[in-house]
Amino acid sequence: MNKLAILTAFLTGLLLLTAACSSDKSDGTEKKQPAEAKTTLQEAPNFQVTTIEGDTVSLQESLNENKPMVVYFTASWCPICAKNWPVLSKVYPDYKDKLNLIAISIDPTDTREVMTKLAKEKGFMFPLTWGHPQIMIDFGVESQATTVGINRQGNIIFQKNKTVLSEKEYRNLFDQLVS
Repeated sequence: MNKLAILTAFLTGLLLLTAACSSDKSDGTEKKQPAEAKTTLQEAPNFQVTTIEGDTVSLQESLNENKPMVVYFTASWCPICAKNWPVLSKVYPDYKDKLNLIAISIDPTDTREVMTKLAKEKGFMFPLTWGHPQIMIDFGVESQATTVGINRQGNIIFQKNKTVLSEKEYRNLFDQLVS
């Protein structure tokens, strides 16, 4: 009976995660600032992760390098993310000397092995790490397929939620960060 309760809880959690990415329709939702706080930006929470290649990436390190950062929240099973990966792989190499990017899986079952295999199969040209759902929570992000831009001062200047972005849209967002 105890195993059944654990299995039920796990499957319920997995169902909730899957439901968050069940549609590939883009709602284009952006994080809105209250009218009176338009000049006050939200500070991004610091984080540190290890990429599948073994490199350490942290917001503080990016700020110390005077580079803006893009955090892409993803999951191995996400159909919206699958549409963004090739675009990120195409665009990021043109910006890698001007900004830092890290794709962070939000799914704790996305192990290092799962994400390494995915990156190899899909030919990712950007840094990636495995399941870190707490970072998503720290950022106040509610779903995968979310792109967050952080300026050189450590403030969040854009957040695109559950959105498929074109090459032009990513270039515009990256240009906004590096200018």
